[in-house]
Amino acid sequence: MTPADVLALRLQEREAEYEHRLMELELAATGIEPVGADPRAPAHGVKAFVNDMHGLAYERTAQIVSQVHKDGYAIVPTFLEDQEVSYLLEGLSPFFQDTQKLFSQSQQNGPLTDKQTIHIQNVLAKTAVVDNIAVKQELRGILAGVLGHDFIFNAGAVAMAPDPGCNPQGLHRDDGFFALIPRPHLPLVLTVAIALDDFYPDNGSTQLIPGSHLWPAERMPEPDEVIQVEMSAGSMLLWDGGLYHGGGGNKSENTRRTLTFNYTRGWLRTQFNQYLSIPRERILSMPQQLRADLGYHRSALGLGGCDQSDPLRYLERLSDAGGDGQQSSLGREANL
Repeated sequence: MTPADVLALRLQEREAEYEHRLMELELAATGIEPVGADPRAPAHGVKAFVNDMHGLAYERTAQIVSQVHKDGYAIVPTFLEDQEVSYLLEGLSPFFQDTQKLFSQSQQNGPLTDKQTIHIQNVLAKTAVVDNIAVKQELRGILAGVLGHDFIFNAGAVAMAPDPGCNPQGLHRDDGFFALIPRPHLPLVLTVAIALDDFYPDNGSTQLIPGSHLWPAERMPEPDEVIQVEMSAGSMLLWDGGLYHGGGGNKSENTRRTLTFNYTRGWLRTQFNQYLSIPRERILSMPQQLRADLGYHRSALGLGGCDQSDPLRYLERLSDAGGDGQQSSLGREANL
């Protein structure tokens, strides 16, 4: 086969998988389980997916998913109400203040060529202020439409505030960790950026190259292919992990605060280890969907189980037992 034939075949396979995802999402939105769903599927499987998606505004969601499929990105205006944005800004304010101090120090002491924004990693371990945003049905419907109903946090929740003087980020792809899968391929990663301030070119709004998620691996970006996003606070930008993108340089006098969520497919190893980075007590206090997004569910037909049981049930029993992992009575044999 010629390189052109291989490229066409990969795109054809990608298209077929996209159509299947949309079919499952449409059925779930009307409360119908997809035909052929395996009855042995775990609790956080098809049934939970249908419960979560029942009543979803399918046509609107499918339009957004279609744009991500074709262009590699989509913007959802007014995803958050003004009061939700204010709530997030208030709750994340201490972290933004800390990174502003660190950025100021780096400007004074560090090399002038490396004034990069400082990411606030592992937000879910530090505050519950973002929990209700992560479980919004509209967001989860888009995730299911792009990644399928079996998705999981990859890099988790991250906040950032590129302050004035911040240099632009280099163009990159978020799914580069899965280097052995030939490009182009089905979507493996979806990144969600929620604007807490207006995004515009002068304050460093996201740069991206539409359609680059469909490129073969050897094709590299050209400067004239880059566009820069503009959107108002409360809007949401989503992009396929295969899309070339990067934060812009902040030439304004204002910061650009952002909350990002990063997801992958449930059967892939995640970029960050959510099991160690978030305390068990915090996991047990979260909404059910958020626990599952952090890996406390069995993917497909068993991936991620604990001693042949559901990991969340295992965690609850572990907590009740007062132990820290070395257990002699939590497995199946304990019921004999």
